[in-house]
Amino acid sequence: MRLKDEDKQRRIKEAMVNLILQEGIDGASVSKIAKEAGVSAATIYVYYDSKEAMLAEVFREYAHQPYAFIMERVRPKMDGGELIEALVRGCYAFSTEHEDIFSFVEQCSRCPTLAERVCEKDCSGDVLDMIHQYQDMGVMKRFSDWNMAAVLFAPVRWLAMNRRMIPADPDRYLDELIRMLQQMLLN
Repeated sequence: MRLKDEDKQRRIKEAMVNLILQEGIDGASVSKIAKEAGVSAATIYVYYDSKEAMLAEVFREYAHQPYAFIMERVRPKMDGGELIEALVRGCYAFSTEHEDIFSFVEQCSRCPTLAERVCEKDCSGDVLDMIHQYQDMGVMKRFSDWNMAAVLFAPVRWLAMNRRMIPADPDRYLDELIRMLQQMLLN
């Protein structure tokens, strides 16, 4: 049995992400991924049982990264407005500073078979736990986790994806979105 090499596995993941961003999920075959990573196709099967298993594992790993990034911006004892601002700015910053991972996660999340295997709600657990604390304290309105995540993060992602087409300063729209969300979500 061949031993696993972390550098090879990292190269395989990066190659898969790059190919999916260039050619889509269907265009990223195991042979293309192997070639891009500089390994044999057989080497990929040392790490993953199938392309689908590889895609789900990498999607799950990368889907957690935005939420970990966001949580690094949250401080203890923030007021509700500061929390919403930290969550929104963290999501926007991740989306713009880590465009490849952001685009990969967005593309995978629109694939029904992957979305069934990797639930974004599960990836956002720490963020949702923080929101629950603010809801329990009466600072934030109590909405379902699904709607809370949709309202908080979908518009931020939309702004991030479209920021190059916004005719004026995109930060102005981000500031406005933060104010809108604060008005909507805070008691």
